[in-house]
Amino acid sequence: MKHSILLAALATTMLAGAASASAHSTHVAPAQGGGMTGGQLLGEAWTQGLSGRTAPFAGTCSTVARNVLVAHFVDGTATCRATPAARLFVFFGSFCSAAENPLLTTERAQLACAVSSDEAIHGLTITVDRGQAVDIHKRRFELFSPQRSVRLPADNEFGLPAGRTTFTAHAWGAVIDGLRPGRHTVAVQLVAPDFGGTFTFTTVLDIVRAL
Repeated sequence: MKHSILLAALATTMLAGAASASAHSTHVAPAQGGGMTGGQLLGEAWTQGLSGRTAPFAGTCSTVARNVLVAHFVDGTATCRATPAARLFVFFGSFCSAAENPLLTTERAQLACAVSSDEAIHGLTITVDRGQAVDIHKRRFELFSPQRSVRLPADNEFGLPAGRTTFTAHAWGAVIDGLRPGRHTVAVQLVAPDFGGTFTFTTVLDIVRAL
């Protein structure tokens, strides 16, 4: 299921930090928020995308949990608006599902498949407002979703057969909070030689006092 890693790179999320303050590693923390663990956020983000509740390649943001946003890229960029209460979640990785391989029915088998696919990721860094790059390709940022059930629509963006299926996901991810009003940018650099080398995804995030 190696194609999943490319889908994740296109459909998954980026974060922006406060432009008025220097960006540094304390802005980047292991993923959690909205009453969910990082693994639960990962599972919910993929569930929304696979079910069609969010548009994976829309170039905008959606809500994955209370005050937790994800961005959906088109041509490697996304533009979003949020309030200072927002916590933004970025992850890169893979999912494996029974829809892709009928032999992958258990959480353990699906997770092993996703982890194997993610061996192609050699590096993952977040740079907030041109600050110091933060390496999240580390164990403390590693995420494992619980197995989720989802109904795939006939016109799903991932080219999978329609109908109900299960999946499990793996990724490296982080959250950034404490965003102040103003315009922020973030660059996420993914190094995956088996899939073409180095990819950079950029998000522009406008933080406003009220939406």
